Amino acid sequence: MQGARSDHMGGSMTPAATRSRIAVRRTALLLAATVTGGWLLATPAQAAYGDTEFRSVSINNGKPVVLGTAGTVTVPVSAQIYDDSGGVETIDADLAGTFLEGPVSHNMTCVQTTSTVSTCTGTAIMDPAQYYNDSPGPIGLRIFGYAYDGGQYLEYTLYPQYADLPGGDALLLKETRLAAMNATPEPVRKGGTLTFTGRLTRPDWNTTEADGAKAVVGYSGQPVKLQFKKSGGTSYSTVRTVTSGTGGKLRTTAEASTSGTWRWLFAQNDTSSAATSTGDAVTLLKASKLTVNASPEPVAKGAGLTVTGRLTRATTDAATTFTGYAGQPVKLQFRKSGSTTYTTVKTVRTNATGHLNTKVTANAAGRWRWSYAGSDTVASVNAASDGVSLR
Repeated sequence: MQGARSDHMGGSMTPAATRSRIAVRRTALLLAATVTGGWLLATPAQAAYGDTEFRSVSINNGKPVVLGTAGTVTVPVSAQIYDDSGGVETIDADLAGTFLEGPVSHNMTCVQTTSTVSTCTGTAIMDPAQYYNDSPGPIGLRIFGYAYDGGQYLEYTLYPQYADLPGGDALLLKETRLAAMNATPEPVRKGGTLTFTGRLTRPDWNTTEADGAKAVVGYSGQPVKLQFKKSGGTSYSTVRTVTSGTGGKLRTTAEASTSGTWRWLFAQNDTSSAATSTGDAVTLLKASKLTVNASPEPVAKGAGLTVTGRLTRATTDAATTFTGYAGQPVKLQFRKSGSTTYTTVKTVRTNATGHLNTKVTANAAGRWRWSYAGSDTVASVNAASDGVSLR
């Protein structure tokens, strides 16, 4: 059995070893009941292994059993059990080494549904404290006891004859987690590079912390999908697959082409559950345009110079249409002939249509431009410069 170790049973066990452990547990519990004034169920006189068998099982309603670092999980269990005598007189059941809740010899409730088949139901309370790193994977339901005709039975859904048993493919998985997605910078210029980070973790069931919980460790070497959902969209698409590094760390980059939400996605494997990170919404800065015109050209030294221009912004991420950007502070800058550095002369705000207009004194030949630092939603931009000479 590739199952859990618990206070009751070990991991992999042969049928003979299993019967021995079951006998010990059953005898001990029955003796305890006798000592405390309870009842003692006599073993039928003609105990022999009979024709009892599983017809179907349901473990956790067909879903994997997922355990984390602490806390218990209640797992519903049911089974269709056949016996030609019509049913079972006693039943003890365990799931992955954890005995189901209930009294000895009756920890499942069985109701006869046909002349030869009974439906038995029960509940297992599973705790990660009882399991180890070799526990995840296929888990089975084991039942043992006596049928109505006195025949003894011991059946296990992981026995080879039950390879095709309906519902017999139950799994125990470690709870895998993905730290929140972090995408930077935010917002980002169209065509800019976004950097994505995260971390994939799962429990280490071989290590117990001081508080009694199992340790959390990075899950390295695993494929994790980087996914994106466009603003206004309803579904994510996979951009690329990244392999988790040392300590389960995740890191990759991608080009920003439109606004939307990014996340990490890890698919379930044979030992660990699926996980999805919270998303990180990234807004794409709208593209901007800026024009400049200085006149007259040339201009007399000390004379007035009029500098105009217009700031516009894209109306969509696609940047196919632009509109005037009102009320924005834009710097007027000058670079003297022979210099490589622009200096700011003044700051002017755009009017209702995004236009700029100001006057300065021409004291030297050089180049004039407007410079916009950007906003929370619109990208920065510098106008192409306009050269002015003195006459």
